[in-house]
Amino acid sequence: MPKSLRKHELAAPEATERPVLQSVKQQKLPALLVTGDDSLWPQIGADVSGDLVLKQLDSIDELISSSPSGQAAIILWDARNHPEPASVLSRLHLHSSRFAIVALDDAGSADAWTLPIQHRQVVAHVGLPISPSVLAGALDSASEEVNSRLALLGDGSAPLSTDSGPPKRPWLVPAVIGGVLVAAVGAYLLSRSSSTEIKPAPSVAAKPDKGSATPAGVVKSPADADEKADALIEKAQQAMLDRHFIDPLAGSALSLYREVLVIKPDSGEARQGLQRLSEILIARVQSALDDRRFDVALQFLETARSIDASDKRLAALDEKIASLRAELGPAQILAAINAQNFDRATQLIDEAARTKSLPPAKLTQLRDEVRRRRDEFDVSRLLKLVDTRMQQDHVIDPHNDSAVYYLDQAKQAGAAGPALQSQTQELLKRLTQMAHTGIQQHNFNDVDRILTEMHGMNAPQAGITSLQRELTVARNSLAAQKPDQPQYLELAQARLAAGKLTDPDNDSALYYVNQLRAADPKNSGLAQITGAVQLQILDRARASLDAGDIEKSEALVQKASALGASSDLDAINDRIRQKRAAGNGLLQMPEQSLTRLNKLDVQYPVRALQSNVEGWVELSYTVGPNGAVSNVQVLNATPPRTFEASASKAVSHLRYQPVIQGGKAIAVGTQVRIVYRVPK
Repeated sequence: MPKSLRKHELAAPEATERPVLQSVKQQKLPALLVTGDDSLWPQIGADVSGDLVLKQLDSIDELISSSPSGQAAIILWDARNHPEPASVLSRLHLHSSRFAIVALDDAGSADAWTLPIQHRQVVAHVGLPISPSVLAGALDSASEEVNSRLALLGDGSAPLSTDSGPPKRPWLVPAVIGGVLVAAVGAYLLSRSSSTEIKPAPSVAAKPDKGSATPAGVVKSPADADEKADALIEKAQQAMLDRHFIDPLAGSALSLYREVLVIKPDSGEARQGLQRLSEILIARVQSALDDRRFDVALQFLETARSIDASDKRLAALDEKIASLRAELGPAQILAAINAQNFDRATQLIDEAARTKSLPPAKLTQLRDEVRRRRDEFDVSRLLKLVDTRMQQDHVIDPHNDSAVYYLDQAKQAGAAGPALQSQTQELLKRLTQMAHTGIQQHNFNDVDRILTEMHGMNAPQAGITSLQRELTVARNSLAAQKPDQPQYLELAQARLAAGKLTDPDNDSALYYVNQLRAADPKNSGLAQITGAVQLQILDRARASLDAGDIEKSEALVQKASALGASSDLDAINDRIRQKRAAGNGLLQMPEQSLTRLNKLDVQYPVRALQSNVEGWVELSYTVGPNGAVSNVQVLNATPPRTFEASASKAVSHLRYQPVIQGGKAIAVGTQVRIVYRVPK
């Protein structure tokens, strides 16, 4: 800042300067970030001191329309690629002579800002990407500049004249500054045009939707599923640009990224997108709290928590929220429910019950709302999984990750209405097509399984009868071809010797064993060839498991299980379960060693109870640092697709005393077996 002007500021009458400086210290100075790039917010917010209140605005027009004329503030202006920066600076200074402007621009554009800084149009230039030390220095200079202008011009709340002495001219100083600024604008225009190349502002063109060539919801293969996920990623990125972070629910970045994870649970792009979204939401919580927009702050906070509950910044925000709890009432609980963070909502309700901060009737209402919304969420998630597994051709296999499995889970969770009816009809149509194909290819055992699934789904009896008749005719026709029967045994032995155990589908040892079982189940060589093929398949499954390919090992075990039960089969299934449990990198602890804080509330499925069906379910899950349960997975169940939904729901509602290690609460993995017995 020029020394001559500094002397003039210091020469201001003492009676005028001191009250102004005191009033500035009594309230925080606004720092207004003007940008449409939301990635700047967390970068700047992390380095803004507690003496400033950071807020973001999309444009200069919004800044001018929302701030009073003459306001004192630091303006952090994103000037990248702006075609007329000088006119913007002129507008800002004419709106308020108490603005101190910091220009955010590309690092290579520093020379273009030399003249505006010399003329005090701009306090400092901060190059992008932002250096925390450079930003801190710029903010200090801008704070000093605002206080100096307040000392010179006053705070705008009263005339600068006093009752004694000759009359002052309050318009004189702003007029002089305005004249200097106009001159500076002209000089800056010449400097900017000669020293830098003006880059055209990037236009946001409508991107082609990769999924537009395929009707919505119709994906025929894993490659099509990848294409659909890519299309959703593009839409999510556009939603981020449009600042549709969590609203509207169906088209927000949050819902789109989560939908990608249903289709591709390992999508790195979706997880990175959610992490960036969490950064933006956390940065905006503080701003909303400062404005006392508690509902907005809480919604941002709980949504960020649902994305990454381990974020260390949540604890500080929770402490601030706790100090405002009397004002918030049930708003925090409702925010957690809206963020679909039902465990967090339950925790807050329990806290409210302990502290008696809410009346019992309200607590009951909130508990009912959590149960209702959780059930709706579970049903919606399961129906999406049905659609996704059909798209991926996982119709009945694997048994606990197939379209049939998730449809049954959805029914047990209370699904009803047109959505369930539509998916049921589509799934029955697919099963019917698979049955016809299986009959044509003489895969009669597979057809038997398909018919069993259709019975369980209450398919129309006429359709099942027609398929059974077709299956019987095909079996009888094949059984009449006695000369061909020994050929199946010979072909199975030849493929086994060649190492063609399961591939190709219609010319492998497994294929010919199944053909022999269907055509001549009493063949004297059937037991020996069946055992040999199963043993070889299990050997390959072990090798895949040792190599770390759990998915391939499971697929081979599934094929081997179709040939019958065996101790080897049980042993490798146990190894797979242990591998999955250990694969999450968590400390594994016996469930009996953990302390439950509530009872395991298991609801016996109505259909199973009415049919006197008994069984058990083995599950693995994670107990988080807060004692909440997550990542519930079914390891095994008997009978299949009967008790899994009930057991998973009961376990997900459990809460435990947190496990402490090294003085810190940690997440641990555990397993439980739930047994269902019909009451006598």
